[in-house]
Amino acid sequence: MIGEQELEQYHELMHGRPKPAQRTTVWISNRYSVAERDRRWNAVKELGRKAGFDCIFVPVGNGLDARYLTELRNSAVAMPTDGRDPIVIADRGAVNEWVTSPRDTGRLWGPSMAEALKDLGLEHARIGVVGLSAGRVSHVRAPDGVVNHVAFDYVRQQLPNATFEDATDVVGFARYVKGDEEVTALRRASAFAEAAIDEMIEVAKPGVDAAVLYAKVMEKLLTLGSEYYYLAFYVDPIDVGETVRYTSPPIGKRLQTNDLITNEVSAVWGGQVAQEDQPILLGRVPEAWKPVIELQREAFEAGLEYMTPGRPFGEFIDFINGFGAKRGLRTGTLIHGRGYGDDGPLVTPRDLGMTSATCHSRKTASLCGSRRPTRPMEGSDSPGAATSSLPTKAASCSSSAPTAW
Repeated sequence: MIGEQELEQYHELMHGRPKPAQRTTVWISNRYSVAERDRRWNAVKELGRKAGFDCIFVPVGNGLDARYLTELRNSAVAMPTDGRDPIVIADRGAVNEWVTSPRDTGRLWGPSMAEALKDLGLEHARIGVVGLSAGRVSHVRAPDGVVNHVAFDYVRQQLPNATFEDATDVVGFARYVKGDEEVTALRRASAFAEAAIDEMIEVAKPGVDAAVLYAKVMEKLLTLGSEYYYLAFYVDPIDVGETVRYTSPPIGKRLQTNDLITNEVSAVWGGQVAQEDQPILLGRVPEAWKPVIELQREAFEAGLEYMTPGRPFGEFIDFINGFGAKRGLRTGTLIHGRGYGDDGPLVTPRDLGMTSATCHSRKTASLCGSRRPTRPMEGSDSPGAATSSLPTKAASCSSSAPTAW
């Protein structure tokens, strides 16, 4: 819970933040040390060398990985793996402690990127391109990749003797292992998201316009200092099977008694996205739901205990998938990463444990931040009803809870 004194501190912090380099450059948080930059750069260079690349190239369009390496909002990076410093191309006027002398570019990025690779002597090199396709632990929802293909195609034409291959996993697995400063940022973002959920619980009552609820939650996040990340939520009576996912204010829709609000509240600090999910019921929990809720709580707590570093996600899926059988219910797993965004692994109830191709590799399983307990609360305007906080469906930062049917 964030108090008024801490809120005032962050209010002063946001007022004291540096101005954008250009009127068209959106401010982003840059609170990481140069030591954290060096940790990231060294990790990417080492992974690139092990993969046999002479250079790791992050073209324009791949803003997530470029920001990971530069803490600039819009840039491209050519990073030799032989120990030399990278060449960074950025919007005119964009500069920070990490990148003190980037190369400016205008509206055409292709020529600047090609020139950087040539200046590094990479005309005949094996170049790893980050963001050409989805990776195993990054850009997991982008099978076609994220790079600007017009600009990238220009680069390939200018270096016809170089070899360009996908290297999304090089930066992806560097991002996957968080440094201490990143964990601190994730915890702060998680605290922001929890404060926004507290605001949602306070505001959500029958008769309130759902758009007002949306606006209040976003106001809380932005006031605390989060970068903008849309709120997603569902709101319909608890007995409705098919619901609508809103990612913008649902104008004209009013909350009703027995509405079930399920939400995805995301906050961003230092580029790190933390998501907290806390279902809210505007009424009393139906008797038929209680055994399902109890199973969900048990499966979630058991899953946290079972999710340990080094354990294959396939084993975790098998553990959860078999958890509900003794109750005559079916359990499944939904997990996706957060971090810099679009992170993996992406695991859904369709995945079949150790038989799933997405779960064969051993990956570090970890959770950052906190989880929210069930909190029954009186507060509905409906006589005899209560506003209930159902068990959380997601732990912050990197994992969603199992779901019981």
